[in-house]
Amino acid sequence: MNKEIHLSLTSKNSHKIFLPLGQGSLAIGTMDMDKKLFDVLVEENAKINWDAFNTHFTGHGEQNKDKHLYGDWPRFFYYSGDDIGFTKWTEKRHTEDFSWTPQNPVSANFTKSYIRNLKIHSNNTTIKIKLGKTITNLTLSGTIEKFSIQSNDGITSLNLQPNILEKETYQVPKIPHFENISSLDITTKPLGQPLDCKSLLQFRKVTNLSLSGNLTNLVYLQHLDKLKRLAIRYAPNLTDLPALQEWKSLISFIAWNVEESKGKLLRKELKNLARERQLEYSSVSQLRKTIWFTTEYGIPFFAWTGKQAKLAVKIYKATVKKLQKAKTETEIKYFIQEFTKTFNDFANIETTEREYIAEAVNQLRQVPMIKIDTNKTSQWFDECREY
Repeated sequence: MNKEIHLSLTSKNSHKIFLPLGQGSLAIGTMDMDKKLFDVLVEENAKINWDAFNTHFTGHGEQNKDKHLYGDWPRFFYYSGDDIGFTKWTEKRHTEDFSWTPQNPVSANFTKSYIRNLKIHSNNTTIKIKLGKTITNLTLSGTIEKFSIQSNDGITSLNLQPNILEKETYQVPKIPHFENISSLDITTKPLGQPLDCKSLLQFRKVTNLSLSGNLTNLVYLQHLDKLKRLAIRYAPNLTDLPALQEWKSLISFIAWNVEESKGKLLRKELKNLARERQLEYSSVSQLRKTIWFTTEYGIPFFAWTGKQAKLAVKIYKATVKKLQKAKTETEIKYFIQEFTKTFNDFANIETTEREYIAEAVNQLRQVPMIKIDTNKTSQWFDECREY
């Protein structure tokens, strides 16, 4: 069941929307954006009346209006647009989460804004921000280089989600006013360009570090000698990660979905560390062969579109599962040729699409425990394809 809501965002009752009961978020975009991605669309240059939310409450807030003088719904905002009036409004209206994607270069002052989690995304857009003591956590995503931090009087937790362009490695740019943070979380793609951990030495005082994705120069992490908690996830290469004993204050280590060879060593190191000191929750789990990262995150058919793309991905993942159980070369050949023949029924397979299928076959040959030469699988591929 949907609830009818009237909002006076640009004029009295300018927007009528229908939202599922219990939805605690609201997504606001501009008229030129995909309406499927937003609950409300406003004119591109319209000034938004953020006070329109002062009279809207969650069920709990409705029963405790004396504690929420400026409303408490939505709890989570997603706003793509350039009206910065929300920075002043959140000086009086405490907000749990506010995710903002400006469309044009902008300067905003958050020094008095009460936002627990502030998330700002740059689509290669210059964004200047001032930060104070009233924001707990900050997330910067997109083109990190385009952010200009003017001040920071209190934020100690920083989350970075960079869009990494095609280059050899990615260095986190210098981020002024954050050299004293205690918590740092960086998320990149497992198969993207590797994050150069040497660039993290600007955060020398960090005690909690969480890294996810492709990493390089891990040896430099040993210089973050105040580390107490380290978590690494979805990492296909941990070759030069220092021994856990290198961090004298480390009391928690988590490795999850990391490459198998280093992961096994880390398990032993963690057991030894537990004998030496009292640890908080720690674990090394979901160890993966290198090919796993490719079959999970590098599926060639993600470049396709439409129904054939969905079907191709489904067939690919099903074949991966079969090959994981294959015990003989005969079984492997059967499954790979079964996969190849499936595309004989696809319409209009062009040269580039045939190359995607061939790349998929090359990935699939690496899944089984038995090593299969690439020339052999290419022969199997050519024997049964009609495209």
